[in-house]
Amino acid sequence: MLDPAGVGLNPLADARVPDWVGIYRLAAAHLVAPSLYTALAARQRLEVVPEPVRIALAELHRLNAERNARLRAVLRDTVRLLNAAGFEPLLLKGAVALLPGSDPLAAARMLSDLDLALYDGTAEQGGQVLRAAGYRDADNCNPDHYGPPMHHAAPLFHPSGDGYVELHRRVLGRLVPAAALPLAQMAAAAEPVEWEGLRLRIPALTHRLLHNALHHQVQDQGFYSDRRSLRQLHEFARLRALPAAAAIDWSRQLAALDRLGLGDPVRGWLLAAERLFGQPLPLGVRPGGAARRAEARFWFWVEYPRLWPLYRDAQRLRHLPRRLITPSWYPAKYRALRQRWFPGSGAATVRPNLGVDSRKDAEG
Repeated sequence: MLDPAGVGLNPLADARVPDWVGIYRLAAAHLVAPSLYTALAARQRLEVVPEPVRIALAELHRLNAERNARLRAVLRDTVRLLNAAGFEPLLLKGAVALLPGSDPLAAARMLSDLDLALYDGTAEQGGQVLRAAGYRDADNCNPDHYGPPMHHAAPLFHPSGDGYVELHRRVLGRLVPAAALPLAQMAAAAEPVEWEGLRLRIPALTHRLLHNALHHQVQDQGFYSDRRSLRQLHEFARLRALPAAAAIDWSRQLAALDRLGLGDPVRGWLLAAERLFGQPLPLGVRPGGAARRAEARFWFWVEYPRLWPLYRDAQRLRHLPRRLITPSWYPAKYRALRQRWFPGSGAATVRPNLGVDSRKDAEG
């Protein structure tokens, strides 16, 4: 349903009358409502949607288009400043969707922040350039907590307030070994692009797919927590549907990831795209037991959602002894609780809720 190119199950072909209110709720919660509207419009099927839902989808699409236009201006200013300082940024994740020529579903993507990587300089150098131009730190975010151990520097707001930028030191966070997707390798394979006289790079399709999968499944712990971001999975399936993706040797990519212990999460993501969007597994790829078990657990929780709080509490209790003997857990927990109880205290070390989704899987 989401992808006019054929990525996605089509409830319109179901003999039953679709629950459009339920579909709308799911799409809105997972930040794919604008993409749903675009896909229905491309198929000329908006007329089958009940009027209240159609109006709500149209309004979300309109508001998102306006916001993306403002974010595009933020991106343009950011790249211009970095170019003037001698840097050629590499766009990551959703920022690529803001470039002209993106397909309609990419253009309808909902974004939170703009992620850029500097391979020809440091995040600190890039941050100095932007701060000198008036970019500012979030009021409830301490830049000191975004030092080199973090994979990106502190978020910087554009002077207009229309969006914020994160400059990456590494492609992914500490939960993902740097060898899984090295920034230097990603930059070397990236496509140089000129946009209105600006210079930037777009990652190769293979790297965009691996970034998406590793970010959700490992960095955001989706594979291990039985949670799933429909927005991220839909983007993964959409990228895999591009003609150039047919040349990707998934067996070779998975063999390299297996050496790092990361093959199963990516297999799980491929299996999820097959089960949810009807997208066949790549030739020669078998999901394996770990991916099948993760998929079975996910659908179990979909079928029995009332059991989830009990499972979540049991998991917390299981991990509590290890946390109690970890000295760093106490100050981290204190800061998190203080930020929750006193949002204006300025004590936040956790990532502020700057975007439309409070979970990290909403990044870019």
